[in-house]
Amino acid sequence: MLNNRENISLDSKQQASAEIQQDDFVERLKLLCTKAGNASALAKKAGISNSGLSRYLGGGDPSRKVLIALADAGEVSLHWLATGEGQMEKMSPAAPAKPSSLTLLPFLGNQESPQDEVVATRKTTLTSQAFCRHWLGSHGLDSRSLAAMQIRGDSNAPTIGDGDIVLVDIQATDIEDDKIYVIQDAGNLLVRRLQLEPGDKVRTLCDNPSHREFEVARSSLEIVGRLVWRGALL
Repeated sequence: MLNNRENISLDSKQQASAEIQQDDFVERLKLLCTKAGNASALAKKAGISNSGLSRYLGGGDPSRKVLIALADAGEVSLHWLATGEGQMEKMSPAAPAKPSSLTLLPFLGNQESPQDEVVATRKTTLTSQAFCRHWLGSHGLDSRSLAAMQIRGDSNAPTIGDGDIVLVDIQATDIEDDKIYVIQDAGNLLVRRLQLEPGDKVRTLCDNPSHREFEVARSSLEIVGRLVWRGALL
């Protein structure tokens, strides 16, 4: 058991420690007054009376509510103001991430054939192409039904050139006369202008007259989608 002398010694140390902590709090409070301009400005910002703030500057203990108000008014960490530990600056909450204005469209990979036809293997490692959602919507295009593709070859020049990026509406599989479509032939993708012919026939053309055209039955034509946009370097 502690004797009376030891008890007195321990109480003195605890009291001294409490006084040091209180003095530190007063110093932190004075710093807030300096940040605010003066004590009156801090009191006004915290919504407390000048006399109340003077009492705390003199060593009085603020209530939890007042302590929070002082920390908010001084724009400092509540934990720092109360204990002197940690960072002084108040950690602001992370700003919510802004929704991206871009949408990624699946990309149809492509390569040149020996005949310089525009052909492609669908969904290759060329994964996606970014487009602005607002721009797509303003042109009546729905990103959920679109895919991108890069043209290789000159079979549709001058309408579409080598290296141009095009957008394909993969929901548009009904043929509109004289529109350009992506069709699938023996596992390859071809870009062709389609013209409706009598007898449920479809004429497939390249805009470049040096490339051949052919005619097929509508029922045997596998349409991937219709071209709705072309982008090119000038």
